[in-house]
Amino acid sequence: MASVRVRINETELRRLTTSRSREVVRHADKIGRRTVNAAKRRAPVDDGVGRTSIDHVIEIGSGRIILRAGSPLQYMYWQDIGTGIYGPKRKPIVPVHRKFLRFEVKSGTAAKGSRPVVFARSVKGVKPTRWLRDAFQEACPYPVRERKI
Repeated sequence: MASVRVRINETELRRLTTSRSREVVRHADKIGRRTVNAAKRRAPVDDGVGRTSIDHVIEIGSGRIILRAGSPLQYMYWQDIGTGIYGPKRKPIVPVHRKFLRFEVKSGTAAKGSRPVVFARSVKGVKPTRWLRDAFQEACPYPVRERKI
């Protein structure tokens, strides 16, 4: 049986992975910028706040480089994975504290506050757009594996 011995130069590995000016970090930053650009093209837009909130961060530590891209806004997360019957719970959205849900619907170019108001006992929810996953798959040259949170 053949055997192979691999020696890792730990000093060089540390240099490649810990310094912000090094190749691996620059490559991760490049993928992060591409992901943000692709995500901004794909993100569902109402007034543009969600789109402008998309950004990326690189975390360096203990021999690992982690690229995180997305939006800190919670509704952007729900736009990505879906809600109601389309989301993780697979149930219609119903009111918790009142008899009816109340919300404004998008109507042409009407501004928020002047849109038609709708009351409903339940709603199906929002279909998932998967805008962030698709953007990362577009931007990353490596195989992408989705991790359930």
